[in-house]
Amino acid sequence: MNQDKEKDQKVGGDGLTKKQRRALKVSAKTAGTSPNEILNNIHITNTKDIKKDVVFKSNENVKCPTQNKPQVVTVEKHFKSEPSEDKPSIDRTKNVDIKGELSKAEVRAQRRAIQEAQRLAKQQKTQEKIDKADEKKPQIVSKDKEKPKVEKKPKLKVAQKIIKPKETKVQLFSHLSVATKEKGSVVVEEVHPAFVRLGAQYASKTILGSNARCLALLSALKSLIESFESPPEQEFCRSLEVALQNCVNYLQIYRPIAVSMTNVLRYFKLVLAELKTNLQDIEKKNSLIKWIDDYMHDEIGKAGEAISMKVEGKISNGDTILTYGCSSLVLRILLEAHNKNKKQFRVIVVDANPLFEGKEMLRRLVNAGIECTYVLINAISFVMNKATKVLLGVHALLANGYVMSRIGTAQIALIAKTYSKPVLVCCETYKFCERVQTDSIVFNEIGDPNELIRPSEKKQADNVNAKLTHLNLMYDVTPPDLVTAVATELAILPCTSVPVILRIDLEKSKK
Repeated sequence: MNQDKEKDQKVGGDGLTKKQRRALKVSAKTAGTSPNEILNNIHITNTKDIKKDVVFKSNENVKCPTQNKPQVVTVEKHFKSEPSEDKPSIDRTKNVDIKGELSKAEVRAQRRAIQEAQRLAKQQKTQEKIDKADEKKPQIVSKDKEKPKVEKKPKLKVAQKIIKPKETKVQLFSHLSVATKEKGSVVVEEVHPAFVRLGAQYASKTILGSNARCLALLSALKSLIESFESPPEQEFCRSLEVALQNCVNYLQIYRPIAVSMTNVLRYFKLVLAELKTNLQDIEKKNSLIKWIDDYMHDEIGKAGEAISMKVEGKISNGDTILTYGCSSLVLRILLEAHNKNKKQFRVIVVDANPLFEGKEMLRRLVNAGIECTYVLINAISFVMNKATKVLLGVHALLANGYVMSRIGTAQIALIAKTYSKPVLVCCETYKFCERVQTDSIVFNEIGDPNELIRPSEKKQADNVNAKLTHLNLMYDVTPPDLVTAVATELAILPCTSVPVILRIDLEKSKK
């Protein structure tokens, strides 16, 4: 019995049970109409467009043992309604069946109707947006069509390829500045003429060497002080410091500042800060010029003389001294040892491309009557066994004992160490630096790469080696293990004594 009841209560595709279908057939026979017409009039509608009347019909002719209640049937009456511009809102009103609840098929149909209405509304909105965008498109398209007619981009690309110069920097040394003779137009309104001339001499390599560059800087500084006049209502020392900084920045355009020049400028600024403010400008000028003269005389002149006296004791008759490049201090030592002490010795001058500084050293030694031998650095291993001592000049002496000098010094010290020859480095204490460096990459100066090639062979070299980049380093770093001793004006010391000398100089500057 329960199974038969469940079969009778099952809802079909038309949303009616078997019992309801039987009742409809009976009522259709009595009314004289077909059951399909009655089924077509029963469906789910929107409450805005359709009014529903609930009609209770009693199935008198149908005997149903399980159902005594009257059947509820919804009959729809259509009324004309104006279409609304808003989204079609569908009222989810409940159609009442025999049990008083919507069937599953009716719920699905209602959901499909809602989704279809929402989809149509969404399509209308997107279509409106597309129509509005299409109205504006013809103006934008016309502008875009005009641009390709000019064809400026291809011309610019071709011009860049022609104008773009060949890169002369090695990637490993890209952080270093490249020294070239032509620096372009530079504004020199606030730069003293003495510094303008000095920058041109630095660029053309007319002034070379730490001592020569430092002396030239001090001479230009004297000229600046003598002709300087402080602006009205400004302090002399501060305005002079600003003018000096502009001149130094101008020099750095042509070549980086040497270590010896950096130390001189630092001491000068300390002296400038310690000047008494109650003095007249003329008195301040006189005191600064006097300090510059004393520094040139004591720290460079007297220091070189003291070093010469100490190294002369290490030179004996019959020695063969090997030197590299043209160091002004080493040249002074050799000339004084020959002229004053009348010692007889030979000199081997080693030189290297591109500066060939050794030619000036050779010329002066030969004019003094000293027997000399001139070789290039690639032949150093063939002449090292003939030398008894090696004298080298330096650019700076670092705090960790490393020696910074012209490129090639480390190679000569290494070969001298291999042949067990003593290497004596001559350096004034004002060249001592607090910087620590163990290689030639972190801090260095790059010369003009074109100097490595002869002008007559430049075009041929570019054609043969198109992918070859020339590197012209100015300095290298020599480890303290390859240096026997350092000759200073204080004493002949090991390289590890640099921090002690720096501490002594700091105490002197405080006094």
